[in-house]
Amino acid sequence: MNVKNRKCIRKLSLKSLYANRRRNLIAIFAIALTTLLFTSMFTIVLSLNASYETYQFRQVGGYAHGTFKDVSPEQAERIAAHPKVKAAGIRKVIGITAEGVFAKVPAEISYMDANCTKWSYATPTTGRMPESGKEVAMDTAVLQLLGVTPELGAEVTVSYSITDKDQTAFTVTDTFTLVGYWDYDELMPVHYINISRDYADDIEAQAVKTGLQPFRTDLNVMLASGTNIQGQMEQVDTDLGYTWDSYTDPNSVRIGVNWGYTSSQLESKLDPELVIAIAAFLLLVIFTGYLIIYNIFQISVAGDIRFYGLLKTIGTTPRQLKRIIRQQALLLCLIGIPAGLLLGYGIGAVLVPVVLHSIQLDTGITTISTSPVIFLGSMLFALLTVLLSCSKPGKMAAKVSPVEATKYTDVMQTKKKRRSIRGAKLHQMAFANLERNKKKTVLVVVSLALSVTLFNALCAFVGGFSMEKYVSAMTCADFIVSTPDYFRYNPADEFITPEQIEEIAANTKASLSGTGYAVRKPAYLWMTENALRQDYAKYESAEQLDSHMSRLEHRGNMVMGDTRIEALDNSLFDKLQVFDGDISPMLEPDNNAIAIAVSLDDYGNLPNLEYYPKVGDTITVTYADDVKYIDSRTGELTEDTPEEYFQAKLYGARDVEYTVCALVELPNSMSYRYSGIGYDVVLSVDTAQRDSGGAAIPMLYLFDTADEVDEAEAEQYLSKLTAGEFSPLMYESKATARSEFAQFRQMFLLIGGILCAIIGLVGLLNFFNAMMTGILSRRREFAVLQAVGMTNRQLKTMLIYEGLFYAMSSVAAVFILSLAVGPLAGKMLGSMFWFFEYRFTILPVLLTIPVFLLLGWLIPCMMYDNAAKCSVVEQLRDAQ
Repeated sequence: MNVKNRKCIRKLSLKSLYANRRRNLIAIFAIALTTLLFTSMFTIVLSLNASYETYQFRQVGGYAHGTFKDVSPEQAERIAAHPKVKAAGIRKVIGITAEGVFAKVPAEISYMDANCTKWSYATPTTGRMPESGKEVAMDTAVLQLLGVTPELGAEVTVSYSITDKDQTAFTVTDTFTLVGYWDYDELMPVHYINISRDYADDIEAQAVKTGLQPFRTDLNVMLASGTNIQGQMEQVDTDLGYTWDSYTDPNSVRIGVNWGYTSSQLESKLDPELVIAIAAFLLLVIFTGYLIIYNIFQISVAGDIRFYGLLKTIGTTPRQLKRIIRQQALLLCLIGIPAGLLLGYGIGAVLVPVVLHSIQLDTGITTISTSPVIFLGSMLFALLTVLLSCSKPGKMAAKVSPVEATKYTDVMQTKKKRRSIRGAKLHQMAFANLERNKKKTVLVVVSLALSVTLFNALCAFVGGFSMEKYVSAMTCADFIVSTPDYFRYNPADEFITPEQIEEIAANTKASLSGTGYAVRKPAYLWMTENALRQDYAKYESAEQLDSHMSRLEHRGNMVMGDTRIEALDNSLFDKLQVFDGDISPMLEPDNNAIAIAVSLDDYGNLPNLEYYPKVGDTITVTYADDVKYIDSRTGELTEDTPEEYFQAKLYGARDVEYTVCALVELPNSMSYRYSGIGYDVVLSVDTAQRDSGGAAIPMLYLFDTADEVDEAEAEQYLSKLTAGEFSPLMYESKATARSEFAQFRQMFLLIGGILCAIIGLVGLLNFFNAMMTGILSRRREFAVLQAVGMTNRQLKTMLIYEGLFYAMSSVAAVFILSLAVGPLAGKMLGSMFWFFEYRFTILPVLLTIPVFLLLGWLIPCMMYDNAAKCSVVEQLRDAQ
């Protein structure tokens, strides 16, 4: 008979739940734990992401999604009205001050509207934004540097250099009235000095009268979504008929994406390995939750199997039995999921500051995410896991017949065993018991092995981080000293002076030291047109490129391109990584050898070898005393000369031929630190001085120390030497890179350790559940064994053997999983982290063996002692 009364089914579900209150508490705990796992994971990940993004935004200088650069008023209006643009903010920079007290952190003088002010962390906390005339707002650090007390109405005198689109021109000194200020943020890249729109327009009008270009206006935007920022901005340009890849096309509106958003970083780095890693992690978490709840419902169904058999005898259909179990699961979810959401969010909120503090990223940027994704995602994942987990037990209850239900003992049919004349051994009985339900045994072993395998993988992962690789990529020497201009990538007429180098050398103990030099003279390197086209193709359309190439000076198939020449002391050639050739000719006196600096990828490969000259080629460098642009038609440059007729004219030019002796990788930390059109080349300092007419000036001084004591002394000396806003020098050290590396490792250890602990708890719960299931479902069997003479001690020993077999099987499974998964994971991680070197390890597994053995003995003892409180007669009666 097919009973269709849904109300009756719901009543049966509720009554059945009420009759098993203790077991319900365990099920609720399991559901809550699963939800807690998801919620805490989402809370930690999203909160760390939010905190990291805030940190990045402050380093970038704002949190707008992106910037449309150098827009006209009409373009700004059209872009702001586009449906994809949620809000827009204008910024017009009129000048900069980067000297004196602003040498280390420059200040930009600009007009910002309300939106741009908000997104740039420049909203006055005291006072208001400038509205008219010579009103100004700035941070408290600027006021301190200028010697002004932070008081509204104070007079502030600022000297700054006017900057148009192409150049820095004359200096202006003005006195402003302070109408607002805010606390300085040390992470910000510049100081903001905000002026009124009226003042910006007046200065712009004065600058244009002197022949300068109008000031550049940028439009910062917030889009409808923070994902695919690049694509959305390109779509806006396309919809409005603009291009975005040209510096010269008047119909081009270039775009800049805020790299502080992790979504924009991920989109540029998203590859199959990363997608697989994220998918594997999510599957692991879902499987972990499944392991918890499946065993709980397996126990529940096993305990109520006779009840379900009786229901089938009175006409309950298999579908209705499944619905009963599913309704029970959903009713338990009503309590377990909210409890897990609250506990998980609380635990995540507590752990986020701990993680940030451990990686020293907690300077006022701790952000606990309240994204709906945390709660909706956790709830959906938990619900999905519960439904998957109760599906199999529901099928089992639906399939069992009433007769089988009365005899159910949670065992599977096995082949007939041979009789033994030597009697049963306890360890043999224990092993046979595990074989009776192989699926359950495998599930418990896998759940126990999973946490240890993950822990072993975590140790291999973190242990594979190569500090040497990381630090050597960040800096090539123990210490690098120069001026703020060098570290801010600014061209300058002078960097560190010979006198300053002598002073540093006299106060430090160096095992290796030397100076890198910048050649401050116009220099051009003749290269193939195809190679130069590759450089300009990044910035110009094909039509513009053809026009540009036609204006450049040619010699046969060679064209005159820009170059950056760096000269090195002989002691620093050991810092170069030779890709091809030999640098020894550069060490010889009166040599004409030159090395071409190439760009290797993170794994030491050269992706575009054909772009560079070959070793042994002869190349020509043209040095000039001066260079000016003229009209190619008239020889004179006027304001009306179209750009296509611009031509460079060299004065005092002379050619020098060099032989390419090597292709080398010049460490970024001892280079100009910026690149451009043309080749970067390296000469010995003597050769550079000879050929440039003494134009090579010291750019940086670097040195290594012999031991940790000398390194610590040098660190202390340089920190005192460069302290204060007025110090003309700055420095980098390996100690900073080591600290960053240690923080990176600590972050993975902490987050991975938390995940391992949660999954380890899942394994223990499953072990506990397996032993409890075995004892509860075999109470009648145990009572019979005791009735025929088996003692409590023997029964307890047999259960301990079962626990030990579980433990040792898990250890064996860990070995197998580590051997199988380790190399594959190592290869994938090696492609994701260039400083990772996979090293197989089993030490974490060996350390967990004593823990497993202790648990294998302790849990069965506790479970049996609790179950053995009833007499044999009571156990036989209860099992009926």
